[in-house]
Amino acid sequence: MVIYTDDCLIFAKEDSTIDSLLAELNKTYLLEDQGNVQDYLGIRITTDDTTKTITMLQTGLIESIISDVSLSSTSNTKTTPADSVLHSDPTKTPRQELWNYRSVLGKLNFLAQNTRPDISFAVHQCARFCTNPTALHELALKRIIRYLVLTSNRGLILHPSKDFRLDMYVDADFAGLWHQQHSAMRECVLSCTGYIITYCNCPIHWVSKLQTEIALSTTESEYIALSMATTNLLPLRRLLQEIHQHGIVQLPLNNPFNTTKLPTLAATQIFENNASCIVLANSEATRQRTKHIALKYHHFRDQIHQGFVKIVKVDMNYNWADILTKPLTRCKHESLRKMIMGW
Repeated sequence: MVIYTDDCLIFAKEDSTIDSLLAELNKTYLLEDQGNVQDYLGIRITTDDTTKTITMLQTGLIESIISDVSLSSTSNTKTTPADSVLHSDPTKTPRQELWNYRSVLGKLNFLAQNTRPDISFAVHQCARFCTNPTALHELALKRIIRYLVLTSNRGLILHPSKDFRLDMYVDADFAGLWHQQHSAMRECVLSCTGYIITYCNCPIHWVSKLQTEIALSTTESEYIALSMATTNLLPLRRLLQEIHQHGIVQLPLNNPFNTTKLPTLAATQIFENNASCIVLANSEATRQRTKHIALKYHHFRDQIHQGFVKIVKVDMNYNWADILTKPLTRCKHESLRKMIMGW
């Protein structure tokens, strides 16, 4: 069981320990016990003491999305949320159905950001065309929902480890939108960044987005993704460092007021599958072909040299972030989904 106070987070294995602490605190403060969290912003949260897992579901939201586009449990389903990269529709064929594209997209975005990272890439693709969607984009959005029909009772299964580590997986798809038919469009040559931040080996934040400038090589696109991801990682790491140093304490069962601090936050491992990117990140000097990105993207290297961050090579088949950068085959999609979401 867990209790939160203004300046600390306290863990206890037995309810009696918490009850005695609450009784003591209630002598000074006005407290209210609202019990264990079960629902939060439409997210159903359940725990399993046997498997030591936490399951987060948004079944109600998924059912609402399915209803919005007039699908049912007997509709045709898809095993992946996307099978190809989405572009502008050259035929400009108007949409065929009357449901609100932006409204459904907004619901899908909320779902993807909270409990369904497996649809994040596909949702991001559809979001790029929310201003003037055509029949092509309507079909792409509906494909995501057909995938949800097949997995409507699934969500995010967390199995926290005991090492209290903050780590990250990062990947990029170099010029992944390029297609001969759309080669005149600037976004066609942009690369896609994907990263997943984990704490206690559980995903807590994930992003799928296009890079804002044109990378000239796979190494450069991977390095830009690494820099973008680390920019968001480091403030979170500083916050957790402070919590580990001052905020989190454990309660021994025999003496709940004799608290001990948890160990200092270990060095963050950033899992990257591009060898050239890792060499560039660990190098103190810039090279002639990479000096143009030195000022903008080298800001995190001090953290590496100080030992707070470590870049680790990971096989591309085990890089969780790959699911956020491109459409995958069913086998690859299900493999990464199992690693990230537990099913």
